[in-house]
Amino acid sequence: MNTDIRTFKAESLQAALDIVHRELGQDAVILNTRQIDKPRIWPWSPRRQEVEITARREVAPRQPLPLSARDPRGRPESELAPPPTLLEPTTHKRHNVTPPKWSPNDVIPDDAIPAAMPKASLKAVNRLAGTQQLTVAARARNTPPAAAPALDAAAVNERLDQLQRMILELGRERRRHTLHDVPSELFHFFTELIDADVDDELARELVCRARQLAEPAQLRDPAAVWALLTGLLERELKIAGPIKPVRGRRKVAALVGPTGVGKTTTIAKLAANFHVREGVKLGLVTVDTYRIAAVEQLKTYAEIIQLPMKVVTTPLEMRRALDELAGLDLVLIDTAGRSPQDELRIQELQQFLQAAQADEVHLVLSLTSSRKSLAQAVASFQPAGATSLIATKLDEAPGASELWQLCRQGAPPISYLTTGQDVPDDIEPAHATRLAKLILGREQLHHRA
Repeated sequence: MNTDIRTFKAESLQAALDIVHRELGQDAVILNTRQIDKPRIWPWSPRRQEVEITARREVAPRQPLPLSARDPRGRPESELAPPPTLLEPTTHKRHNVTPPKWSPNDVIPDDAIPAAMPKASLKAVNRLAGTQQLTVAARARNTPPAAAPALDAAAVNERLDQLQRMILELGRERRRHTLHDVPSELFHFFTELIDADVDDELARELVCRARQLAEPAQLRDPAAVWALLTGLLERELKIAGPIKPVRGRRKVAALVGPTGVGKTTTIAKLAANFHVREGVKLGLVTVDTYRIAAVEQLKTYAEIIQLPMKVVTTPLEMRRALDELAGLDLVLIDTAGRSPQDELRIQELQQFLQAAQADEVHLVLSLTSSRKSLAQAVASFQPAGATSLIATKLDEAPGASELWQLCRQGAPPISYLTTGQDVPDDIEPAHATRLAKLILGREQLHHRA
């Protein structure tokens, strides 16, 4: 077996892999992948990079033709009119294909090249390339290759280390592409947004919009730039405002959400603020019978501030409890946490809310949850008819930027933020300016302008 080793260059990893697939076939083996600088036409031209892939394939040596296939002069007919074949390397300038440049230390003998890349390595490259599955080096061979000494453990580890470095470099390259789009005069603001845990793409989009709208004089004034960024963000945040009870006209507000997000503590904070600080006639109802500790916790709060409280286990009991609390200004309902994957429990919750005829349903979400979990919870609790959202545990979260993402994804408008465990102090109504400053890292959590 002969080894055909070639190097290909392209604008992206996927494009380079397509060329490898086309030029060397399905059984090509990736030897090395790296980012390289493209030659610049002028010294002041922007720096651009491309992907370089070195790959190889096994080529079967030509067998001499039998005498019957030779011409009368004794030469093989194939030498008289050689047909075109993919086994012969060709140069296609449009693909920017260049031969490999090996230094003496880079020579790879045939018996030192593995038959295929490790499956886990190829899977990682597939994810970076953003394709369904790349099968350039992973398809099973119909015929086994010529026997060759197996790589020892050190060689395999070295190859995996090289691949890991390649993946890290590709991740850094993605960040560099994002940075190329950031206006130079706003780059400092972009990095501060990243430090505030704002998503790269959202930060880039915000500063680019600010650059389009800003006057030249504004760009020279950091305070003016921050004011512009804050204003742009405010317009994207959906704010519901706090619960507004009307004296003599009962309002029913229920809190729903996944387990462990702080619904019971939030109910206690709201109850203490409304009853103790504002003098609202208030009652509590809990259906959180799955957690006895939560019921006892709420009972303790109710006894301390002298509130009527009902525990219900069925929708019928919910209706009776609300009938008994008819003369109040506000009734707060604490519900059991439901897993977003548990459709039956969420349907059961919906029956309780229908029986309560709740005026407001607040979806409670913890900002310590992952972005995927937050989005899933918003979608799963839609049947519960959430009218607003309470964001909890801001003091434990790396930032508040996930609320910006949720607003973009169609989440209910935000009503409250909770910022700690202290009852009743660590809760505040959501305000667009305050929230925008928290997201942008321009205001401290426990400081209000």
